[in-house]
Amino acid sequence: MSIKTALKVGLSILIVYIVLRSIDTGLLYATLQEANPWWLLWALLWFVCSKLIAAQRLLLLLRTENIPLSAPQNFRLYWLGMYYNLLLPGGISGDGYKIKILMDSFGASFKRMFAITLLDRLGGVVALGQLCLALAPGIPALRPYWYLYMPALIMSIPASWWLYRRLGGSLTKVWGRTSLLSLGVQASQLIATLGIVLALSESALWLEYSLLFLISSVVAMLPLTIGGTGARELTFLWGAGLLKIDPEKSVAIAFLFYLISTAVSFAGIVYSLNPGKMGLPERQKPVSRQPDPGTSP
Repeated sequence: MSIKTALKVGLSILIVYIVLRSIDTGLLYATLQEANPWWLLWALLWFVCSKLIAAQRLLLLLRTENIPLSAPQNFRLYWLGMYYNLLLPGGISGDGYKIKILMDSFGASFKRMFAITLLDRLGGVVALGQLCLALAPGIPALRPYWYLYMPALIMSIPASWWLYRRLGGSLTKVWGRTSLLSLGVQASQLIATLGIVLALSESALWLEYSLLFLISSVVAMLPLTIGGTGARELTFLWGAGLLKIDPEKSVAIAFLFYLISTAVSFAGIVYSLNPGKMGLPERQKPVSRQPDPGTSP
């Protein structure tokens, strides 16, 4: 184990310890036991829907680089990446694995595949920010800053366009469609979160929990822990203090979302154990370049 990985494992353990020490674990357990299973099933289905939309967004981005990846192949590759995000240090490790597979199977450029996967992540962050700005005026604790939200929301649109243009290639051709898909991903996960909130009978505070969820989604992306372990729960815990809401219910919502996302992502183990099911081309050999006539050796 490298020093970097050991630090991330240690940080994951520390975060979980801080969360458990800061709440009444008995009350947390009782809260989880009271959750309505039908609303949790609702949350599970909407989370799966969000990942299907996210896979389509990635496919559109890859096709700007003429990667001959079919929709089923892309779906399986996306799920494999989700599975590796559970196991490898940081919440973006699966992206690195997807880059490697695309390079091996299609001879893709590392630079362009890195740009694509980076944009896939950053597009999601922009959508998270936009939804945060849209929800913030409805929360009493944040209402005094109402005058900031609309200008920031408007500015996010050209900022998103600039990001696509800055990363080059033909990415701007799919800016509109992939931006809408990014909003669809986060909106679907918000609906999933609503299911968890309703499962715990906390519908009166849905806006507060939704805002915490959106912020925690950004924190969970940071490569600080193993698979984002504890990062979402800690965000909900601290946010509960700022918004003056129940910390046990907040952590329970974050924990249930983590369990749902882990269960869905774990399905990717099928492709990890049997790579042949991915249906991707065999590894391509690098193309050897012949020197131009007349050039010196």
